[in-house]
Amino acid sequence: MANTASDSQPNPPAGLRERKKARVQAQLVATAWELFAEHGFAAVTVDQIVEAAGVSRSSFFRYFDTKDAALFHNTRLALDNMEADFEFRSRSVPPRQALHESLLQAATDYEPRRSEYRTLRRLMREDRVLRASAAAYNQSLLAEMTSTYLRQLGQGDELAARVEVAVVWAAATVALESWVRLDDEDLLPLTVRALAVLPQAG
Repeated sequence: MANTASDSQPNPPAGLRERKKARVQAQLVATAWELFAEHGFAAVTVDQIVEAAGVSRSSFFRYFDTKDAALFHNTRLALDNMEADFEFRSRSVPPRQALHESLLQAATDYEPRRSEYRTLRRLMREDRVLRASAAAYNQSLLAEMTSTYLRQLGQGDELAARVEVAVVWAAATVALESWVRLDDEDLLPLTVRALAVLPQAG
């Protein structure tokens, strides 16, 4: 019996499939951001995103549960990178030092994205529901980073460790907010200054 087209064509290698998935996901994120920036977050639907991106609705939901997830996707990737960097650094230096160094590395990585963060802040100002969603998302990121910190710390004062991460996170957030507002300040020196305000560990 003759092979069908699907029988005769081998499945693409796993690496190829992953690269294709990454391209589709990146296209959806870029398209969503363009539409959000032009029309506002609330006015844009998933159907509009997939139509503009040239993919199916099912493709969108293969990668994202909601349009919020598409909006915060780059932030999600940034945290994943920071966590991986923190875990690597904490193998050779104390967790507190590793956390500070990872935040400074993240600040360096974020530098080209000031316009993106400005757009995000504008969208949040315009949409009360999005502000609430962003606050909840930020809390989930903080909880995740805290969990990673506690895991790397091992034994110790859990309460003190949770406070430590919360305070460092808040300082980095203040630096980020200042960077979004200002034109003549880079994020790295702002983050360095924000972390320098914090008391040293006893």
